[in-house]
Amino acid sequence: MARRSTWRIPIRLSVILNCGNRVSPGTVKNISETGMFISAEVTGFAEDSKFDISIPLKEGVLHVPGKLVRLSKINGSGNGIGVELINLPQDYLEFVENLLYIL
Repeated sequence: MARRSTWRIPIRLSVILNCGNRVSPGTVKNISETGMFISAEVTGFAEDSKFDISIPLKEGVLHVPGKLVRLSKINGSGNGIGVELINLPQDYLEFVENLLYIL
């Protein structure tokens, strides 16, 4: 198994996953500059599905594009996804950097 190239920051952060016309709420469990694990009841998504992840912040909503790279299942149902982030906006990188300062 390959090692991750960046640190993961444990966090509990509500997000909204938008994939086509499907919208699902979720909770980020850990986050990094290049990915995140989101706990969510997601079924019917194929690997490489593309998402717009909406992160509500005090200043507004941060939109981050990503793709599904891992679907975690417990008891046969989808309860979480590993997401690789793509085309990262500078606002997102600053958000993660600020998280490191408060740890």
